[in-house]
Amino acid sequence: MKSRRYKAIICDIDGTLIANQESALLSEKVINAVKTASRKIHFGVATARPYFLAKIIAEHLQLSGPSIIHGGAQIMDLTTGKILKEQKIAAQDILKAYAIAQKLNLRFLIDEETETIDMPKNWRPHDLLGAVCLSLDPKKADLLVDNWSRIQTISVHKIPSWEKGKVDVDISHTSVSKQYAILEVAEILGIKTDEIIAVGDGYNDFPLLMACGLKVAMGNAVPELKTIADYIAPSVEEDGIVDVIEKFIL
Repeated sequence: MKSRRYKAIICDIDGTLIANQESALLSEKVINAVKTASRKIHFGVATARPYFLAKIIAEHLQLSGPSIIHGGAQIMDLTTGKILKEQKIAAQDILKAYAIAQKLNLRFLIDEETETIDMPKNWRPHDLLGAVCLSLDPKKADLLVDNWSRIQTISVHKIPSWEKGKVDVDISHTSVSKQYAILEVAEILGIKTDEIIAVGDGYNDFPLLMACGLKVAMGNAVPELKTIADYIAPSVEEDGIVDVIEKFIL
């Protein structure tokens, strides 16, 4: 696979590039490896993070060109902040999702332009990129997924939580996923999806990996992702992305 000419690598952030949410620090090895890779091919991220949180990582890595933000709800040039494509959830669907979360007694957070906040009681309805319930017991997460999935105009995603043994569940517009977004990124770059390396660790990275030519799961990835991977890298704590870059790009 190393002899194949890959033209881009699209990488998840949390659990793939960084191991610790509290510090959100990138190791020097990762920073140097990404900068080296970026001189050879396009290096972008595909993250559930909103722009204001993804931007911090992008600045450290000096990324340029298209990246997938908010699970695919936005494709952005992280250097300039220019939105290349965007798909929001209608306000009425946010209200439906909120009502379900309330019935299940769950904290419901919405993504505004510059912050993620608890849904205000006096919220003025407007379209949003997404919303999320954090740190759920897996059974509670599955119940929420089942209920939210009945809203036909949204898509629901499970994401490994930073809290051990817990799961985050977020929503976006039904047309949004990392798979759809990777097709858009490939078109912007003028390349084929089978010329892209995808790297991830979570449930929501499944469509990303399925859409790309080389599927890489981190050593700390959920078991379901490892079953479809072409290659399993060392864990994020071991700077697994450096191994991927050295093996398939350099």
